[in-house]
Amino acid sequence: MGLAKDELHKLRHPSETSRFYLTMFVLVPLGFVVATLTIATFGTILLLAPIILFIIWFFLRVTVASWMNNLIQVSDNSFPIAQRAIREAKDRFGYKGKVEAYVFEEGSYNAKILPLLGTKFLLLHSELMKKENSEDELRFIIGRFIGAAAAKHYRFGWLQFFISSIERLFIFNLLLYPFERATKLSGDRMGLYMIDGDVSVAVISMVKMTIGSDLAYQVNIRAYVAQGLQYNGSFFSWFARAFSPFPHHCKRVSELIDFAKERYPEKVPTALDVAPDS
Repeated sequence: MGLAKDELHKLRHPSETSRFYLTMFVLVPLGFVVATLTIATFGTILLLAPIILFIIWFFLRVTVASWMNNLIQVSDNSFPIAQRAIREAKDRFGYKGKVEAYVFEEGSYNAKILPLLGTKFLLLHSELMKKENSEDELRFIIGRFIGAAAAKHYRFGWLQFFISSIERLFIFNLLLYPFERATKLSGDRMGLYMIDGDVSVAVISMVKMTIGSDLAYQVNIRAYVAQGLQYNGSFFSWFARAFSPFPHHCKRVSELIDFAKERYPEKVPTALDVAPDS
């Protein structure tokens, strides 16, 4: 049985809803502009729409065909641990959509998800599959993405071409990126739920995203969080973040620890009990 709607809502970052409305504040007026242009050109744009959609569909199909022929698809035969984690995540979050996962050669510790043709394609970097990285770390990573899909964070996937075009105008990023950053923070919380609040695993996984698997255990988490606080609230810190779809990584780690202290206090070891105002 999947996660109840109200329970899923509790995993969302507090800023996600307000930032969603901010995104709609940008997209709705632009939608009216497109509608106005359609009327002004006597429907010419509508005549072009099927052609544009066909081109997008065609290249997406080519992309998927390329993955099928060049990457390794996750299944019960190849990378069964990842396949079990995907099934578990879909069950935990009650996600009914189709998910296909592929592993490809990439030295960084990370993953990405692409919503294409009604399917969520999860691309797992090969670094995640190394023996020195635990199964729970992989479950945390996969839970972040499947939880985000269940929370409809990719609801604008069908508008991605349009949104990407807007983001190229640069100034609109100030209004579009806050929602993307909030969904990243929500996804971290969902990954933590996936591993039953084991914040030590979640934090080391987050650190590995920054510095890799080999050096992560040399990082002092208290010092890392404190490092991020040095510029917290400054104009330069804000400016560096404002034009990025990702929150500062130090902030992501401290936010995750703070959330764990609220929801899973018994799982937070002393070494991770950073200052409450982090």
